[in-house]
Amino acid sequence: MTSTAEKSRPRRVLLAMFAVVATIGHFLRDVLGFFAESAETDSEKTSSDSVRGGVLNYRTGKLDDGTDAAGWYEKD
Repeated sequence: MTSTAEKSRPRRVLLAMFAVVATIGHFLRDVLGFFAESAETDSEKTSSDSVRGGVLNYRTGKLDDGTDAAGWYEKD
């Protein structure tokens, strides 16, 4: 028969492996977060109210959904 110490050894090995993997995961998350914080973006390109795609509004020079009452959407 196997002793109690021999039965708990695989469990300790698995727990140690999990701890190593978790530590590496936390480290990678922190490194990626550091680089994401330092990334520079152009504020003109990342407007929160901009619509991707759509119709060109010649009044504003941007793409929108075509519902601007003061805008025009085709060249005269």
